[in-house]
Amino acid sequence: MELPLFPLNTVLFPGAIIPIHVFEHRYRLMVGRCLEENGSFGVTLIKAGREVGGPAIPYQVGTTARIYKFQPLEDGRMNILARGEKRFRIQDIRSYDPYLVAEVELLEEEEEDGAPELVEAVEALFQRYVYLIQAMSGQWSRPRPLPSNPSALADAVAHQLAIEARRKQVLLETLLVKRRLEMERELLQELVPALERQFRARIRQRWGGFWALN
Repeated sequence: MELPLFPLNTVLFPGAIIPIHVFEHRYRLMVGRCLEENGSFGVTLIKAGREVGGPAIPYQVGTTARIYKFQPLEDGRMNILARGEKRFRIQDIRSYDPYLVAEVELLEEEEEDGAPELVEAVEALFQRYVYLIQAMSGQWSRPRPLPSNPSALADAVAHQLAIEARRKQVLLETLLVKRRLEMERELLQELVPALERQFRARIRQRWGGFWALN
């Protein structure tokens, strides 16, 4: 299938929501066509080049996105919210003008039965991760329930992890769900203890060493 591409400095996962401020003429045209045809576009992480004003070379694997909220602004600019749907791999770039259009192949994930202990470990580590992030920022909110499906869980966790875009791209390109969860467990086993130490240090600094995190 042919798909217009929107290269960005971010990685979109299936099921995740991405806000985009659209102001360049080429992408206003692309979004307008998607709205008219009720079509989707592809979000890809930029491998080389710039997000604004020039050509960009995308990574080969991205995620299709469909617009579900649209806000027109002055001078033809617009804000959109798009939801990630399916992974794809670029087969060939068909057009560069005015925006990239590629021939893409939709990718199917490889799911394995079992490994409930892996799912439970990722859920527990991620919940602790979110708690510590909120505690560090002082911005508390009710935690959102995590998906029960292992694939959706893996994508939801990957979307919310505060890690480099290139590391997220590796997770996006990992089609074996069990392996993706294993990678996330390893990441969280690094991130959570680091946040624990930062939080303890902040408490000691604030309370003069008399308080500690239980």
